[in-house]
This record gives sequence, C-alpha cells and structure tokens, in this order.
Amino acid sequence: MEIHSPYRHSFRHRTQGSVLIIVMWVSLGLVSVTLYFAHSMYFEFKAAGNVYEGHQAQQAIDGALRYATYLLANLEEPGTLPEVDTYVAEQALIGEATFWYIGRGQESSISATPVFSLVDEGSKLNLNLATQEMLEYLPNMSADFAAAIVDWRDEDDEVSENGAEGDAYGRLNPTRQIKNAPFDTVDELMLVYGADPLLVYGEDANCNGILDSNENDGDASPPADNANGSLDFGLVEYVTVYGKVPQEDEGEQNSGNANESGEETLQVNVNTASEAVLSVLPGMDASKAQQLVSYRATQGPLGADTEWINQALDDGDLTQAQEYFTGVSYQYTIDVAAVGKNGKGFRRTQFVVDTAGEEPVVIYRKDLDRQGWALGQNLRQELNQFMQQQRQR
Repeated sequence: MEIHSPYRHSFRHRTQGSVLIIVMWVSLGLVSVTLYFAHSMYFEFKAAGNVYEGHQAQQAIDGALRYATYLLANLEEPGTLPEVDTYVAEQALIGEATFWYIGRGQESSISATPVFSLVDEGSKLNLNLATQEMLEYLPNMSADFAAAIVDWRDEDDEVSENGAEGDAYGRLNPTRQIKNAPFDTVDELMLVYGADPLLVYGEDANCNGILDSNENDGDASPPADNANGSLDFGLVEYVTVYGKVPQEDEGEQNSGNANESGEETLQVNVNTASEAVLSVLPGMDASKAQQLVSYRATQGPLGADTEWINQALDDGDLTQAQEYFTGVSYQYTIDVAAVGKNGKGFRRTQFVVDTAGEEPVVIYRKDLDRQGWALGQNLRQELNQFMQQQRQR
C-alpha cells in the first residue's frame, strides 16, 4: 500500500516556488544589466555623434578661412574691406556643416542676432601708436589705466603721470614683470597694471557683439553686468595691434604708417571706423564723429576713397584730424562659428589675416569654443526647429 505524505507535497511546492523566485531575480538582474549597457551605448552613440559633428564644424571653419583668404586675395581694389553683399557671410554650407562670419555693426549692441561680416582691424585704434590722451578718451577708460598702457609698451623705466612701472608690478600678488615693449595682442591688456575683465572685455563675455541673456542678468551668472538692457563694450572693441600697409602704398594712398624718419604713425580707416574710435583722434569729438558716420552711411561703397569727408565736415574741422585718416586697411579679423549636420558640435575660431604681402597670411589665431554659443538665441531656436523637423521625417 502506497502512503502519501502531505509533507512531501509541501516540500515540493516550496522548492518549486524558490526556484521561480531565483529565476525571477536572475531575469531581473539580466534585464537591469541589459538596460544599463543599452543606456551606456545610447550615450556613447550621442557622444560619438557630437564628436563627429564637431569635426564637421572644424572642417567648415578651415573651409571658411580658405574662402575668406581667397576673397581678400582677389579684391578689385586692394586694401578695402569687401562689401558684405559680395560674399556669403552667414549660413554658408560646406558639406553637411554650416558656418557664419561673426562681425560688427553700429547697431549690433541692441540686436538679437549678430552682424555677419569680416572685421577691419584698420577701423580700430592701434594700442602701440595711440597717445595717452587718445587712450583716455576711449569709453570707460581711466587716466590711470591709459598711463599704465603707455608705460607697459615704452622701453624706459620712467613712470608716466598716473602710470605704473616695474615697482608697481612687483607689489602685485603674484608679482609679474612689466613688458616695456609693444603689445603683441589686445588680450595682453589683462596683464597691464589696474586691468580687470569688465574694463578690458566689457559685458560681452562671448565676444559676439550682441546682448545675450547672461550679459543682462546682473550677478546671476558671469559676467558681472548692470542689467540695464544695453551692452557695454570693453576696450578690446576699440583697439588693435595691427595696421601696417605695404611700403608702396604709403605715399600713394596717403595711408602710410611711417613718417619721413621711418617711424610708424597712427592712422585709422575713416571708411570703417566707429564713432567711438573717430572721436578720440586729434581735432575730433563725439559730434564730429557722429557727423562723419551719419554722412558715410548715406554713401554707396566707398572703396579707398576719403574725399567724402570734405563734404561731411568743413575743411577747418579737418585740419588736425586729416593726417590720421586713411581709406585702406590690410589686416582683417575672420571670426568663424560653425555647426555640424544637426546643428551640434559648435566650434568657433578667430583669425587675423594680413593681406599686405603677395598672399594673405594668418598672423593670429584664437580658439573661442569655450566662450559658448555666439550666434544669438534666435538662431539657436531656428536650429532646434530644424532638428525637430529632421527627426519627424
């Protein structure tokens, strides 16, 4: 006779239940591992896409530089800034990437979108040639800092009035030496005694010439700003360290950078300079500078012509300023921003090109990737909308 024990059935059920629980835990673990690796692979895929688009953007920047140097090497009138409607300055396609030339304009500080163009370095005041008095008239400049600039670039150890020589730099923490030689870049202003970022760079943290949201929020985010709804530029907006012209053009164009003794002399391109720069020249003031800029805006392409200033101002008003005016420039800033296929991989590089020789030569390069997005909020939204449309296809 077969005897059935209830304990045997109970043990079997408990064993089967334990196996089921173990299988469920193992399955859960495998699913978790699968999801973890899938999640990791997704981010790796996204990161690889960003890197790929970054390479696309960098290649577009290289192409934009070649395009700009070609334009400058084939000007109908050498020494003149090409008119912006004669070349592609924004949303130019190179393969699957897109680039823009970030420029400057008289109204750029109140625009939501940057001005797109090449930038004429001859339109600015040369740091190595401007007098202390000229420097003092620049926006937000103090007499002390203007004197410190002159002491930084001169070769002697004599302290200018309100200036700073080696002893002042020795008292800094950490200490540093004074250069006593010409400026090589405008960024070198940050090394001058008394410099601070707001004075040198202003509120334009990403150097794009427009007021971005972080530049109008007080102390909420860098940079420190006054949140007054307008963009306060720093000194780098008005000064340069470039400006030489070819020797053969010095007499012909009345634009030479050398006097009879062979010393360099200051000249500013009156056809492209801003009111702020024109107003600091001897014999000029804010009113005369405004007259020049307003009259200039009513004229067509000016090329190298400077005769128009005689109609804009009386001859008596030009007696002192005339020798500082020129109509030609040979150094240009090419500030290129680019994105890859899907509007990602933002890259930005700034070049200064010298066209005074037989071929344009890059004499300065600065990577501005870390300065952040520089194309304005409107373009960011347009690119986001474009990406959404691409995903829906």
